[in-house]
Amino acid sequence: MNLVRSKLRIAITRSLAIVSCSVGLAINAFSQTATDACGYNVGNKYTVNASCTFQTFNKPGSFSQTYTPAGCGGSNHDDAWGWFTATSTNTYITYDPNNLDRPIMHVFTGACGSLAGVGCVDAGGNGSNANLQLTTLIGTNYMVRIQRHSGNSGMNGRICIWNIPPPPENDEPCNAILLDISDNCAPVPATNASATASAGIPPPGCGNYLGGDVWFQFVAPASGMIRVEAGTNSMTDTGMALYAATACAGTFTLISCDDDGGTGNMSLILSSAIIPGNIYYIRVWGNGGAWGTFNICATNAGPPPNDEPCGAINLNLTSTCTYDLYSNNNATSTLNIPAPACGIYGGNDVWFSFVAPPSGLVTIRTLAGSMTNLDMAVYTATTCSGPFTLILCDAASGPGNMPFLTLTPLELVAGQTYYLRVWGASGTVGNFDLCANTAPAADCVYALRMYDSQGDGWGASNVSVQVGAGPAVAYTNTNSDQEVAYIPVTIGQVVQLSYNSGGSGQGEIQYILQLMYGVVYSDGPTPGTGLRYAGTANCQSPAPATSDCYGHTGICNAQLINANPTNTGLTADLNLNNRGCLGSNERQGAWYSFRPSNGGTLAFTISPTNSGDDYDFAIWGPFVSLTCPPRVPPTRCNYSGATGNTGLSTTATNPSEGASGSKWSTAMTVATGEYYFMYISNWSQSGLAFNLTWQLTNGASLDCTLLPVELLGLNGYPVPEGIHLEWSTATEMNSASFAVERMNADGSFGQIGELPAAGNSASTINYQFLDEHPLTGFNHYRLKMTDIHGTSKMSDLIAVMHRYEFVRGAIHPNPATDRIILELELLEGDMITMSVLDASGRLVRRDQQTLSEGTVRAAMDVSGLESGFYEFVATTSSGATLHAGRFMKE
Repeated sequence: MNLVRSKLRIAITRSLAIVSCSVGLAINAFSQTATDACGYNVGNKYTVNASCTFQTFNKPGSFSQTYTPAGCGGSNHDDAWGWFTATSTNTYITYDPNNLDRPIMHVFTGACGSLAGVGCVDAGGNGSNANLQLTTLIGTNYMVRIQRHSGNSGMNGRICIWNIPPPPENDEPCNAILLDISDNCAPVPATNASATASAGIPPPGCGNYLGGDVWFQFVAPASGMIRVEAGTNSMTDTGMALYAATACAGTFTLISCDDDGGTGNMSLILSSAIIPGNIYYIRVWGNGGAWGTFNICATNAGPPPNDEPCGAINLNLTSTCTYDLYSNNNATSTLNIPAPACGIYGGNDVWFSFVAPPSGLVTIRTLAGSMTNLDMAVYTATTCSGPFTLILCDAASGPGNMPFLTLTPLELVAGQTYYLRVWGASGTVGNFDLCANTAPAADCVYALRMYDSQGDGWGASNVSVQVGAGPAVAYTNTNSDQEVAYIPVTIGQVVQLSYNSGGSGQGEIQYILQLMYGVVYSDGPTPGTGLRYAGTANCQSPAPATSDCYGHTGICNAQLINANPTNTGLTADLNLNNRGCLGSNERQGAWYSFRPSNGGTLAFTISPTNSGDDYDFAIWGPFVSLTCPPRVPPTRCNYSGATGNTGLSTTATNPSEGASGSKWSTAMTVATGEYYFMYISNWSQSGLAFNLTWQLTNGASLDCTLLPVELLGLNGYPVPEGIHLEWSTATEMNSASFAVERMNADGSFGQIGELPAAGNSASTINYQFLDEHPLTGFNHYRLKMTDIHGTSKMSDLIAVMHRYEFVRGAIHPNPATDRIILELELLEGDMITMSVLDASGRLVRRDQQTLSEGTVRAAMDVSGLESGFYEFVATTSSGATLHAGRFMKE
């Protein structure tokens, strides 16, 4: 068999040989010496190797012509001789001249006097290799003759003789390698070394096909779109064809053929002419018949399955962050959902979903992959078809300017499904890593939120938290705008927090210790060092902070307002959809609500105590009821960059002012009974206070009874019949009902009963309710208080253990003057520890009493406490919680 290939077409050169897939070119020359005449001598016998390993083969100018062969330009010019013994049925020979000479090679069998030609090749050009592939008989001797084309001058060079390895497994379609379809290219190593031309299938018509093809197959994805691409290795120029076939040995129909559509001279096929679920074949070969190694991958060229919300990938929330790889390749823009409120939205979004856990705590983190500029947003929706309401959005708060979202019970309702939208900034596509985690199971969980205003981390600074007798754990922010740590606790454990300063940049550092809906402790910028907080965990939520909409302060009459906002709270209430002119969203701010008791004209003046501070504000409304946060743009807004006084004025001309505008926006005409939100923001973030004074004219007045009930406290305790709940109100105005809600096993709340309210009252009224079918373990309760107008407000949560054999009654009296009493039924005598904590969580009173078996009463002196609300916790000697509740000290 004669096979003539030029240097360019066989990809074997002076410096590189890639004919064998398993072993590369070896350039060491062996000591065999070609002879002037034909002869089977020891000195001119050349070794057959497993790969192309060159051996010296020179034709000096002193050699003479000894034989004139036929074919391939053979002539009566000087020649050199060598020989080998075949070790395989296929043998490959390459002669590589050192200079710009043109070699001609002939191979024979038989004795020197009766040579029989078996193959020959003319290199075809000066400096080109002479390459010859032979079918050989194992053990047979073969003589090799080399001459210089049309000349007798010397020609030095080298020769390699090696066995061609067997064809690869996928040399024919029936052994095609199955390619997995993925969203991202996962390269599969491949080779076509020793591959043959597939019989019975016509040449594909592109890529200079000369045989040497290998086969792959794939099952068409549901999208009906496929992308197959080849990547370089030792082979840098491929051809590729896509076929449909009746069977692997059946009739093949060409669908597409490509030569250099991929990177460099590699091939790429992108096709939508496939039927989902059908098997298709991919044929790959080296351009011009070259052999070598390459890689190949197949990806779904259609939109990913989570391209729309109804295909959202569910994120299974665990207590640890475990990253998974995702992609937005081929994703499209989601229609009928407004562009999110952060980043640079250019489409190509993908969707995820998660169910809010009982704790309401969820953190979503990302890591850069091929995509390094990612954005994401969380929405709430009744179904995957919408409508969608934006909750939170972020573009660059995490490490490496990747997005980071952390959600709280202020945003999430346990048991409800939420949707996460992820996209590449400006429409970029690629892969990324994402994880979502919640807090570990515990009686309750503190969330430590760590902020850095420059996003470059805290350096050696950290917050150290010790729970109970456990070791102190140091938490820090490494290199992002914010970080969060979840700290599980058991009721009755002492929680201690310290701050350790480590280096410069303390003015960039701030942290918040959160429990459920409120702030337990916060500090910074420039936090104090050493022990900053110590308290006994009672798992009762503090009231939401005024820096969050949920903690808004109700305004009574035309009262002077003085406040010193220091942070942005636990949740981002403002975004592009509702912030209006407040281009920086929340800075250091406080939320308020008001309701005109009479209509008229409303104006006010905000006066910073430091005239160099820049305060901004916005007002939303009117509403028929209040729901946090507001979902619409504000009615009045002022974002002026000037310092000094600001507010609403009857002489102003614009309802909204931007950064370059006036400090004054136009006064408002209000009507009786309307509800409004107001947010006042210290853009300067100085930590210095402001005063607000009202200018109410044309009969306007404000109503301080925004809520129907002044609730003194909700308490509960187990009894043999179930769990007994009781609460008291100091005043009621237009109150309609109290709905008792209990957290279900899936974290959602359901109503288990309802009591009518008093309507109007200026004195204390006591209420009680029996839950006859409590859940096993802790039961979480809250009250939904509704007035005659349909306005509702939720109380704080309480947790009550269903364990009636210990507790027979709640603490009383409530309110208390000099002592509180707890009635218990103990199965055996024990030492009981009773603790009282103030509103900040600080332990202010502790008492231990040894009680006997049976029905007993434990009294605790509270006469020295200041008036206000307190938390009460009773624990056994083993640390088990008997009771946790709230009382008021008069």
